[in-house]
Amino acid sequence: MDNCDGWNIVLYIRVAEMICLAIITTLMWDKLMMFNGNMQVTGIVLDYNKQIVKDNIFVANGNIDKIEKLELIMDTRLSSFLIYNINKANDSLIHWITYNLLELSDLNIYAKNNGSFYLDNNFNLKTVFSMIDGNYGFIIEELRHPSVLNVPIINAFIYYKSLYPILGKFSEKSLIYHARNISEISNVSCAPDYSEYGNVCIITEPIINFGNYTLFTTYHIKFLSSGSVIEFKYIKNNTYNNNYDLQLDIHPSFFGGSIVTSYLSISLKLKMKAPVLIPPDPSKNYTNMTGSVILLNGTEVSWNLNQLNRFNQSTQSKDPLNQNHLIFKTALFNLMKNNTYILYVRYSADEWDIFSIDLPKSRNDHGYENPNVISTFPKINDNNIIPGNIHKIRVTFSSNISMSLNNLTIYHLDANTNKLNLRKFYSGSSDCDILFNHSLSCDVTSSIFNQWNATYIIVMDNNFVMFSSTNEPMYGIEEYRWNFTTIPCQQPDKKYADTAIGTIRLTLGDDIKNDSISDIANNVTKELADSIPISSDRLQQTNRYQNDLSTSSRRYIIQLKILPTTDPCQATVSQIINYLNELIRDKNSLIYKNNYTKYLSSSHGFNVNVNLWDEIKFKLLGLLIGIVVLGLICLVARYRYPEGQNFMIFSVVIILFDLVMDILFIVKNGKDVSQLDLYHPRLGLKFIFKTVSVQKYMNVTNIKLKIFIIKVSRFHMAYL
Repeated sequence: MDNCDGWNIVLYIRVAEMICLAIITTLMWDKLMMFNGNMQVTGIVLDYNKQIVKDNIFVANGNIDKIEKLELIMDTRLSSFLIYNINKANDSLIHWITYNLLELSDLNIYAKNNGSFYLDNNFNLKTVFSMIDGNYGFIIEELRHPSVLNVPIINAFIYYKSLYPILGKFSEKSLIYHARNISEISNVSCAPDYSEYGNVCIITEPIINFGNYTLFTTYHIKFLSSGSVIEFKYIKNNTYNNNYDLQLDIHPSFFGGSIVTSYLSISLKLKMKAPVLIPPDPSKNYTNMTGSVILLNGTEVSWNLNQLNRFNQSTQSKDPLNQNHLIFKTALFNLMKNNTYILYVRYSADEWDIFSIDLPKSRNDHGYENPNVISTFPKINDNNIIPGNIHKIRVTFSSNISMSLNNLTIYHLDANTNKLNLRKFYSGSSDCDILFNHSLSCDVTSSIFNQWNATYIIVMDNNFVMFSSTNEPMYGIEEYRWNFTTIPCQQPDKKYADTAIGTIRLTLGDDIKNDSISDIANNVTKELADSIPISSDRLQQTNRYQNDLSTSSRRYIIQLKILPTTDPCQATVSQIINYLNELIRDKNSLIYKNNYTKYLSSSHGFNVNVNLWDEIKFKLLGLLIGIVVLGLICLVARYRYPEGQNFMIFSVVIILFDLVMDILFIVKNGKDVSQLDLYHPRLGLKFIFKTVSVQKYMNVTNIKLKIFIIKVSRFHMAYL
């Protein structure tokens, strides 16, 4: 097994005298669990280069002789997993432990949580499955043995309860199925339904015996995460020979319908059960494997397993009913998200096969590996995107939706490191709108998709939206599914501005308050340059800082300088100013995930320092022209009327200008000063006005006194 890239299977390997379990679940890691000599089950995580990523991961206490059942359940996004086991000494005690695969970059991997719980008498754990919201569903069977007229009647009850792994708590159990007068529930397989119905369980039970045969009936039950049953439906009947022990698994498919796999154990008492991750007894032999898929419309499609059931003299069945069927020791199988069925069969210690079959889908897939997503904008693999030209992203769903709890995240794919770099994320309360009940539209600023010839990937978490009809969480869009690329640089004509200088405001957090302000400014500048992204030599701090005294917390104004470029494929100074302002003012952008820029003030943004000369030069020119014009008018008036008060022309213009400016000041800044602060000046001005107003009715001939009266009257109107 030198190359296993892309597999998603469950696999057993024998190492010396120990049974090792390798489960290949993602394109990055294998998980190897083994029973060591210290009476513990430990794990090893391997990459596809056969290098150990993590080792000595605790799984359970005890050894293979003490553990009755051990299973590993991956969550629906393959980002964490749950391991549970049942100890033979006390089969009513269930131990569980959860790990987070996203922590594999650390030196050691730690469990997110762990715990245990007891089952009551007559209860047993049938199966565990992952749920879309990140929880795990536990399916528990209860058998009761009442008697009617001294005739025993077995009642079977199937309960569901969910584990919240972060809290380590279980919900109350809910009854989802009840059957009377049956010996047992033969098979229970459960999974998310990826629809508004929430979850689905496939249940098979024996109905009646006749001669050497038994009739089995299979149903599916759909129920919400709260435990409310939504749909109960008959699937099929099957008849099996009682001379064989039937191993049966009927599992829900990601795209709807059910996958049926069965094989026979030779010369053993009939007992149907779903295969578990502990290998079958090596002394037992199995044969006659069959497989089929049951579509949502009830159609059953069988697939060919002739390669598996081929004639082989060395391993031919000795049973007269199965002389042409191959005997095997172990059979394990898994269904990938794209509906590819993977089957592993071991015939002996050194002979085994792996088969893969592409199965039909009951639901349409538009390339997102999510039957609920119909389309997106930008489209999958779109390579005609112009940088900065996308102002909204949209997702259209097949059902009505409402906003929920988790995130939709935009990443940039680094072509050199193949690493995903965060650009922006949207939460359930972010700038997203629901259109026509089934479409989602989110605003995007020009700073997000701003690079030429760059690949962007959008990831939608599970439970970012939910079905509005049932409030069930909806499955999201995985990494590397919704990706698109901007066009190469077209070398457009650009106007290259000069250097710009602006300021940002930063409040010192507890983790950086002991750093020097120069180190903080350097780190902030570097993180901002990486976030845009631009070369670090185009964004520099000027070593000018100002302590902001407007608040009690330590807050600084830091001055930055943006340098120009002549490269047409690089952002201009004006574009960088816009990018900085958008990123800083957006609390859901990548800069608020950095160590230093997360303390920037979103309300301040990036304020460009105004060039005073550029700001007032035209105003000064207009003022100069006005003075010259007024001067010429005064000279002409003095020439024609030498005895007149010609300077009144200047006075009237200045008084009117002053009046307009005072009114504008009061309208815009009148609330900057409280009424109490204006009370005493108001009394003084009122007294002056009353004193001076007497003179208004006098025969005033002094022009300067007239001007004074006009100004006092104006102030009186303003303040009173």
